[in-house]
Order: sequence, then structure tokens, then C-alpha cells
Amino acid sequence: MYLKELIIDNFKNLRHQKVKFSKGINVIYGKNAQGKSNLLECIRILSIGKSFRNSKNKDMINFNSDYYYIKGIFDVDTEDMVIEMGYKMNQNKIIKLNNNKVKNISELVGSTLTTVFSPEDLNIIKNSPSIRRRYIDTSISMIKRNYLFDLLQYNKVLNNRNKVLKDIKFKNNNLKLLDIMDEQLSIYGSKIILYRMQYIKNLNIIVKKILHDISKEDVDLKYSNNVIEATEELNDIKKAINNKLKFSREIDLKYGDTKYGPQRDDIKIYINGHDSRIYASQGQQRTIALCLKLAEQEIIKMETHENPILLLDDVMSELDSSRRSYILNRINGSQTFITHTEKDDIKGDKYFLISDGSIISE
Repeated sequence: MYLKELIIDNFKNLRHQKVKFSKGINVIYGKNAQGKSNLLECIRILSIGKSFRNSKNKDMINFNSDYYYIKGIFDVDTEDMVIEMGYKMNQNKIIKLNNNKVKNISELVGSTLTTVFSPEDLNIIKNSPSIRRRYIDTSISMIKRNYLFDLLQYNKVLNNRNKVLKDIKFKNNNLKLLDIMDEQLSIYGSKIILYRMQYIKNLNIIVKKILHDISKEDVDLKYSNNVIEATEELNDIKKAINNKLKFSREIDLKYGDTKYGPQRDDIKIYINGHDSRIYASQGQQRTIALCLKLAEQEIIKMETHENPILLLDDVMSELDSSRRSYILNRINGSQTFITHTEKDDIKGDKYFLISDGSIISE
């Protein structure tokens, strides 16, 4: 799998661009704030439907326009796959896969596989549980399409349940509706928890090996949820969620919020036996984040038998020469996009200079 060609109109400072890429290492270089990260952002958006920089649609439109449009032509098993995405101000975003309109994002995710490395990955280690949940959810969705569907359905029911909790104020005629919603949350939530348990278990094994190779340190990932202790029995998880929702109904009604379920999950990350959020240095946190992404790449390859497209956004400048060499050796075989300020620092198969939003192929 690789990206052959990218067409961009009015995406941030990238006005009108048409670029063809190498199957190997594509080095995107230039001074800061010229549009290098914007190019990688376009590729990721075509893969998962949203920005890895948390940009909103309206903020991705060039200042002198009222729309953006991106088209990618991918080679998947020697056949072309065309993905298009466009947004016009105050209208709905449109996504097309091989000229067919995508109605649900779950139809898109998994069609192409990408892994992103960026300085913002540090937030996975040091920031709130919601950041870690988002990272895990995106990673699992790449390899398990049913997971994204279950997650979207769960969040839809959860939002409706919280609205009902705020509205009914102990009105008995609506308690039956809560019973129905609790059952739905139990069905979807149990699948989410089981997927996360299994993914983090596999991720932990690979991350431990990678970190030991890099720094001889020990890392441990532990899945934390407020529903049930470790088990891989789907029916047991479903029963546990239903029981917790019944147990907490009175307090949920009091506060208008659902206290139990996968929306409260976290991944605890320990380095050398200590909480990495508190005791790891910034250098250690950055290395763990890097290991997580390398492990994600390996899991995607194991599960799908495809090398994901790798997007390395301003990562190399943060690494010493030994870590840089380790990454380049490990990612061998994947189409790779690397942004950097200097051309000669990275050995690539094709080079692109970006200056003031213009992409020049060399």
C-alpha cells in the first residue's frame, strides 16, 4: 500500500498542488511554517477522516477561499483506490471512496493505513485519559472496522442517556427508557472494553521490547476501567456494565451524567515501575511515545499484512543519531513521509521543498 499522487486545493496555506510520491522515503523539507505539516495532515485526513492536529474543518480552509479539497490516489494490491474529501464553509463535509459517497466514517477508516509520529505524541503520556483513549480508539479502528462502529453507537446512546438523565428528574415514566439505554450501552460497551483489553495486551508486549532495544529500560502498560477486573469473557463484561449502570442510577440522575463505562477508561503507563506521568523525564516520555507508535505500526502490519504509510512530522530533530537510525531501520519497507528543516540530514528516495505553501519536487 502506498500513496501515488495527492491533489490539494486550498488546504490551509497549500493552495493548488498536485504531487507524485515515491514508494520509499519521501523527505519534505523547508523552513518552519511553510506547510510541511499541512501536507502530512492531508494524507492522514484521507485515511481517518480527521486531522491528527485536531484542526476543525473551517480552520483548514485557506484564508482566501471558502472551501478545501483533497484527493489521494493510493495503490492497494496493485489497484488504484481514490479517496476524496471536501468541505465548503457552513456545509457538510463530503467524503468519497472510489467515487462513492461515504455516509459513515466507519466506511472510510481502514481503507488506507497510516501511522503518525509527531511532537504532540508526548501528550499521550503526560496529558489526560481522554488523549490516551483517543489514541487507542484510532489505533484499533485502523485494524477493526467493527470497533469504530461500536464506538460510534456507544457514544450516540451515551449522549442520549445523559440528556435523558438531565431531563427526567426522577420522573418514573422515563425510567423504562433508561433500562433500554442501559442494555444498549452494555452491548456496545462490552465490545469496546474487550477490544481495548486485547489491543493493550498485545501493544504492551511489543512496546516493552522496543523500549528495551532503545534504552534498556522497562515499560508496562496497564488497562484501567471502572467496570470489571481483567477478563476476556464478553458476556461477563456486558453483565458488569449493566450492573454498574443499575447500581449508579440514582447518582447518575442526581448529576445528569453516566459514571461507569468505557468513556472513563485510561491506560496507565509505567517506566521502571513508576508512573510515567509523574516520574519520567520529558526525554523518557518522548521515547515511550515513540515506542507506542512503532508498536502501533507493527500491530497494523501483523493484523492486516500491510505496511502502513508512515508520517513522521518533525520527529527526527528531537532524536539523537542512534534513535534516528533505529527508527529508519525499523520502518524499512513502508512508504514514509518525513518532514525536516534540512534536506541533507535525511537519506531519502525523493525530496520535496516546501516554501510558502508551494511544493517543489526535486
